[in-house]
Amino acid sequence: MKVISLANQKGGCGKSTIVINLALNFALQKKRVVLFDTDPQKSSYETLQVREDKLFKVVGVYSDIYQNLEKYEPDYDYALIDTPPHDTEIVTVSVVCSDLVIIPVQDSPLDIRSTKVTVDLIRKATLLNPDLKCYFLLSRIQPNTVLAKELAEILTNRYETAILKTQISNRVAYKYSLIYGKAVTEMFSNDAAATEINDLSKEILTILS
Repeated sequence: MKVISLANQKGGCGKSTIVINLALNFALQKKRVVLFDTDPQKSSYETLQVREDKLFKVVGVYSDIYQNLEKYEPDYDYALIDTPPHDTEIVTVSVVCSDLVIIPVQDSPLDIRSTKVTVDLIRKATLLNPDLKCYFLLSRIQPNTVLAKELAEILTNRYETAILKTQISNRVAYKYSLIYGKAVTEMFSNDAAATEINDLSKEILTILS
């Protein structure tokens, strides 16, 4: 089972939106998926409860993350972990147990500076998990702007961490689809948001292959 964590100790960067859309995208491709919501606010867990079908397993976990991963490993291909902001212990354990960590970052100088805490945590985690892969993901950006491009360059130079080619823009389709617990690829298959999630899914699967 491949484990993917979405982590950034600064809130508001779109972690839950991304992890929900990825989990649904994987499941719609007939992959066996379990999503762990480790945030006490339970945004991912409660959003997905409105679905009548159960395309994948959703578990609220606030401790014993390693033990839960072991429990579900035999029955699933992918585990996605939605981590909380401001909880170093849970984020650390999730990261150490992961094959891939994605750090969503908004195209704002303040967000880029505040990401240092998460980057430092992940670097320490690689001492325990040297095979860990880590990428930034530009999230909730204004698409096709010079600012987003310049800040991406700053992000790369400052932290020496790769950035995923796919970018997630600030689109109404993401907000609307979550009302119904659905992915943008289900509700708006021809929308630019659906293209973003499909591209992100392909990029992640390629990294993990």
